[in-house]
Amino acid sequence: MIKKIILVFVFIPIIVVSFAANLSKDNMIINLNDNTWITNQIAEKIKSIGSYMYNINIKDAMSNSININDYDVTMNIFTNTKENITIAFGYFDGGGFSYSEESGETSDWVEKFAVKTLETLSIQRFLYGENWDVLQITFWKGVDEYPVFQNNKLYLVSDRYIGNREIYIFDFKEGTQDKIPLEYSAEYFPDISPNDEYLTFQTTLFGKWDIVLYNLETKEIQKISPPDKNAYSPYFYDNTLILFTMDEDSGQWTEVWIYDLYYDKLEKLTESKDLLKFRPTKWDGNKISFYGVDHQTANMNVYFVDEENSISPLIAQQNNQTDNWSNGSELLVFSEFNGTYFSIYEYDDGEKRNLSGMLTNDCFYPTYTPDKKYVFFTNYYSESDIFVINREKINMNEQ
Repeated sequence: MIKKIILVFVFIPIIVVSFAANLSKDNMIINLNDNTWITNQIAEKIKSIGSYMYNINIKDAMSNSININDYDVTMNIFTNTKENITIAFGYFDGGGFSYSEESGETSDWVEKFAVKTLETLSIQRFLYGENWDVLQITFWKGVDEYPVFQNNKLYLVSDRYIGNREIYIFDFKEGTQDKIPLEYSAEYFPDISPNDEYLTFQTTLFGKWDIVLYNLETKEIQKISPPDKNAYSPYFYDNTLILFTMDEDSGQWTEVWIYDLYYDKLEKLTESKDLLKFRPTKWDGNKISFYGVDHQTANMNVYFVDEENSISPLIAQQNNQTDNWSNGSELLVFSEFNGTYFSIYEYDDGEKRNLSGMLTNDCFYPTYTPDKKYVFFTNYYSESDIFVINREKINMNEQ
């Protein structure tokens, strides 16, 4: 039987550790191996859309020699007019990259080529690069959000190419980008089962906010939320259990629910009308963390549900916190407002650490990689893109 939850105000002491430094852009040199319109346009587009991450110089490959030691990335671009192929390739400290496709003639083609070149570079730097603290992974001019990384695959929501939010799967090892083709609905909050068999996500596919289960092998979609309630932000507790929240009393508040896909059974885990609850996640063993919006104050803070089904504040301070996430360990990442913008913080045994202090933009939706070496998140500057922090390097830099 589910115990009725008592809201217990237990304030856990917080020690704040800050990592304060501005983002240091990497230096890139682009060598043009011909003087065609295509190569020049691609180089200028890469310089434009890559300007947040890189200081970029463009040179004629036949011009005066350069000192490649001055650059973190060297890129070459040329067009094979005989084969009608455009190629971008180069190297960085630790490895190299290459991207090519049949040459196009429009500005849209140039932009897509530039985006894919930069994303190919970033993926290879993530896999093999040796000297980065933070990397921009996506460069699409629209929306790239809600990243989850597992088994060398990045799951995210993007509106690239058609303007509709869909779930994309970037396979880092294979160099492919696939999507779940749901072109007449909007998708949010993807999560992958630990055994890589299922995706779960929030969708408007059935006319309201629902939680669905997607079989990655059969491509079948199963709705697991009931027909009379909006449901939000699903999360795999383990291979067969999915946490999410649902509206109560016509949306006046939300509660945390758990779905057992093996028994096809739903169970409510919380019963508290004081909070709008979102993004439940497994934390510190069998506890469940979520962020809640207080009805009285409108403050957003991180809470947890213990083994006795009691709700307590985990991080209750003047600043708002949102988008908490963990993968069952004692570590938890979340986004907190610092007075100017939201930064990515980590909570660990009473200490709070700013992981994205080098980025002076709003940052949301952080998630750990399974080995906890990296934190993926969304950075909102002039647009929204997926970034990743090398957590181990930042921790070493703090010492």
